Formats: sequence, structure tokens, C-alpha cells
Amino acid sequence: MSQPNRLVRPILIIVVIALVALLLSRLGGKGSEGSASPPAPSANAAPAPRARTSRALAERPGPLRLPGGEVAVDETRRAGAFSGRVIAARTGAPITSATLTFDQEGVARAVTSGPDGTFLFEPPAPGVYALAMVAAKGFHPFAPAWGESPITLIARAGEVVRGLTITLEPERRFEGLVLTPAGEPAPKAEVRILEAPGGEASAGGRFVADDKGAFTFSAPDDALLEATHPDHAPARARLDMGAQASGRVTLRLRPKGEALVLASIAGVVVDAAGAPVPFASVSARFHRDIVRDDDLHPGASATTDERGAFTLEGLDPGTYELTAREGARIARAEGVAAGAEGVTLRLAATGRIRGTVRGGTTGAPVASFSVVAARHRGPLEREYSAATSFFDATGAYEIGDLLPGTYAVTAAGLGHAPSATVDVTVPAGGEATANLVLRAGGRLHGVVVEDGTNQPIEGARITIEGLLGAGAGPVPVVADATTDASGRFSLLGLAEGARSVAAMAPGHHGRVLSGLVVTEGGEIGPVEISLAKLKDGEEPRVELTGIGAVLGPKGDALVIGQVLPGGGAANAGLGPGDAIVAIDGAPIVELGFEAAVQRIRGPEGSLVKLSVRRGGTGEATDVAVRRTRVRG
Repeated sequence: MSQPNRLVRPILIIVVIALVALLLSRLGGKGSEGSASPPAPSANAAPAPRARTSRALAERPGPLRLPGGEVAVDETRRAGAFSGRVIAARTGAPITSATLTFDQEGVARAVTSGPDGTFLFEPPAPGVYALAMVAAKGFHPFAPAWGESPITLIARAGEVVRGLTITLEPERRFEGLVLTPAGEPAPKAEVRILEAPGGEASAGGRFVADDKGAFTFSAPDDALLEATHPDHAPARARLDMGAQASGRVTLRLRPKGEALVLASIAGVVVDAAGAPVPFASVSARFHRDIVRDDDLHPGASATTDERGAFTLEGLDPGTYELTAREGARIARAEGVAAGAEGVTLRLAATGRIRGTVRGGTTGAPVASFSVVAARHRGPLEREYSAATSFFDATGAYEIGDLLPGTYAVTAAGLGHAPSATVDVTVPAGGEATANLVLRAGGRLHGVVVEDGTNQPIEGARITIEGLLGAGAGPVPVVADATTDASGRFSLLGLAEGARSVAAMAPGHHGRVLSGLVVTEGGEIGPVEISLAKLKDGEEPRVELTGIGAVLGPKGDALVIGQVLPGGGAANAGLGPGDAIVAIDGAPIVELGFEAAVQRIRGPEGSLVKLSVRRGGTGEATDVAVRRTRVRG
């Protein structure tokens, strides 16, 4: 499922060059395609689709799983219809008896999927509908706050959108272990799900470790866990790629003297005239100057009272970005320290982006697609602002409630490569137009085998993840497949350019294969990916070739957040805070985020010349760094 249209804590575009949690192969490119205004609606057109404003909760956006669908003509349908299937993510197995709830201006209507996962929604009248909830036993629900769904359906007379694909993540059971600072089991430690991507209902779940410090739980991928014990300081961990592959997560408590002193931020939300605004939503997200490969600081949210006052509680020490929303108004404050009081957030009018999405091969409107808007924050930095999926036979979309500013807008659709990215400027209280064209893309196919035995691995997950929004946009878009009994897989609709693919399988170490060059309409394969089997007691790791550093965009450079021991960056004397401004003589700002990342990668043992500002300041000097194989 795509995630709610929310201003969230921006993902800091963490690039683990030698150890990845997310593959940063952007599904999109630079440039613009088309600038004409959308065609006038037909006589039977419903109101223009509008992305519903969300409450801007401080959370991580989960992966955007692209919807599928096509248009058919049926003149007997006076209000149109929508049909499709509810399936399990990764396996594609049908989900029986899933309940789908649709909302039209506060009125709910529900349908249930059949034995083969199929459903049919017949709207009572043409208009704009939202998919408000999807729930099924044994699966994590799709349950955004009521009235804030990112899934918009436009019902028109005589038009049937069919073949819709709705995916739910299974409630997978994980094994957890809580250890003391000395590495001993921590009996009776309490564990809770501190944060879940997309605001899923599982956030807040609580568990208690047994006498051996062990516990079992169910949580969505990328959830943030926190373990507490009266004798020690808390520990946190995310269900990252390694935990997802192994089905296990370990939380090591810290010495009691290292416990964080939590703080709050208090203030008031006012309108343009200075009058207090009650019932506005306020959120806080943690800000970090140097990028790391973890993100263990949850945000907070609150609603103003009748005096417009708010208090955001339970915040870690540090600085935060605050966002307030009320209706079509928004306010933003940056660099607010935990513990601050008397903060004033002044609401101003928002803007919107509208346009159409068409297929590049036929030029016909695409009936089901997702649009991502990422606000420019610097030469390389982008801030996730909206990720919304639309089902509309005319291919029209509209995203509202956006801060004024410049946005990178990209469309993606199942079976297509993403559109080129269009940059538009949204004025306060006004609108911008971005017409987008999806491309055919390329295909990758291959086989996953066990290292040493060459036996095929069934059920391995093959993933190419990209970031929509001009390369540094922070919304991960998942293109994945599961290997069959012969270990084979196939991925379609991949954006052209250099790509990396990750393979993960239970009982095996993961591997990232880089240097795959996708061409428009081309095919790569068969590619063989070998995975090493886990030994008894061994924790799964991910192997790839790179310089062994964690990078993130800041200003005109990629700034090092961490270096991995034994990697090329460490051997060359690079450290946190160093800023890479050019690669082999090519400036980062000219390469762009994704191209820079791919250029840093390369064959094991080869050299790459990096122009580096030590500590992020001063003149840049050239440093030769050898690429090495790292497993972490």
C-alpha cells in the first residue's frame, strides 16, 4: 500500500555505500515532459481529484507499493465501478474475506473480497471516493486516520476501472532478545513498538521478555522498537533489512547513567492575524546534521486546545522541525530545541499541484498511478511532502495542502518505469501544473542460488528500491519479486540507468549486486546471485562492494556520517563530517544525487578519486579511495 499523504520526518537520504538498508536506485530522472494544461473534463466528469490533507504525524513514510489497473467501458454502469484483488505482499497469494471500506464525504461503504481475493465496489453515484481502510485476519491493516487516505478513486458514468491490486503485509512473527550492557539476558524487560511506518495500528504494541530476555512479536517492516528495564537505560532498534531477513532483532540496553532526559516543546498556533487556532495538528521530527545509518529518534504529535496551545512530549534531546496544519493552512518552524517554550507557529495558505499522467508508448491516460511530490531544500536535498495513489480513467490528479516552494514531481505506475521528474513552483494559495509521462523501462531476470552448492533458493526476496523526487527524494518505491521453486525471478518496468539489486533469503546472508545498467526497453539477464548460508549462531549480514561509508546530501556535497572499519574510506583517513564535492573530477551538484552514488560504487579493488572538504569546510583536496567488499 502507499503511505498516507503526510509531511513526515524526512528520511535523511541515508546512503550506505558499503552496507545498505535501502537501495538508492532512483526510479526517475531529470528533465520535464510536457507542460500544457490538462485537458478539459468530459461532460460526465466527477469533481477534480484532491489528495486529502493529513495530520502531519511525525513518522517515517513506508515503501510506496504501486497500484495496478486498467479502464473498460460499460455504459450500463451509471456511476462506474472498481474491481480488483487483495493479495499478500511479496507472495501475491489472494486474501480471502478482506474488508475494504470506502469513504465519500464521511459516509462509509464496505465490500468484502471473495475466495480468490477479488472485490467489486459499485459506487452509488459518480464522484470522489477514498479507500479508507483494508483489513484482513493475519495481516497488518491499511488504516490511515479517517479522512486522510492517500488512495483516491474517481467514479465516472460508463467507466470501470478493473484489475486493481491492493497489497497487505502479513503479520509476520519475529523473535526478539533483550540484553544487558554486559551482554547478558535481561529478564522481564518491557518492549514496545515506538513507531510504525505510515502510522499503522501496530504502533504502541507492548511485550515482556521472558527469563532469558526473549520475546516474540509482530510488527511491520521498519518499525522502531524500544526496550526498557528498571536497572538500565533503554535500547532501540529498527526492523531493518537484516532483521527482516533473519526474523530476529536484538536490543542491548545501555548503562543506567546514559539514560536520555526526555523533554517537551510547548507553544501556540495562530492565524495570519495572530488569533489562536484550536484543533490544529502539530508534529515534530528530529533533525540531525550528520547522516548516520540509523534513525532511532521518534517524533511526536499533538492537537491544539481551544486557546491554540500545544505541548509535544517525550522528545529526545536535540533540535526539531515543527509543522502545524489546520484545513488548507500550514506553518513551519526549524531548529527548535527540545525543551523550548513559547513557540509561535503562524498559519499561512497552502498551494496545490495538478496534472495528468499518460503512458509513453501509447500516449493514453494511465488509470492507476502514484504521484510523489518532494520539496526542494537545497541543491541535493529533497523533503517528502506527498505520496498519493489515484484511480481515474482520465489520468488526472491533484495534490493539495502543500507549503509554498519548488517541488520535484514524479509519477510511477505498476509495470511502468517512473516518469521524468518535473520541477514546479507552488505559490501560496495557488497551483502549479505538472503533466507526467510514464516510460516502458527495462526488465531484469535471473536466478538465486546457494553459495557453494549452487542449489536454487526458493522464496528469496529480490528488491530494487528507488527514491522518487529528483534523486534525493525520500520516498522509497519498491520493485520486488520472490523466487520460485527453481530460484528464478523477473522484475519489469525498471528505470534506465545504473541499478543495484538486493537478494535476501531466510537462513542466508544477503547480497547487493551493483553495476547493472538498465536501458529503456532493454533486458538484463539471466543474472545469477549466490547467497552464503548462515552458520549456527551467525547473524545475517549484507554484502556489497563500495568505499565503506554512510553518506547523505547536504548543501553541494555528500557528507560522511559514518565509516566502516576496514573499508576503503577508513583506510584513506576519511571520517564523519567530511564532505565529498566531486567524484573523478565531476562536481556532485552536476552529477545529481543518484548518479553520484552510482559513480562511487564500482568493481572491487578499483580506485575512485574523491574531492573532499575535511570537516565540511575549507578547500577540497583529492583523495584516492579503494573500493572493497564489505559485509556488515
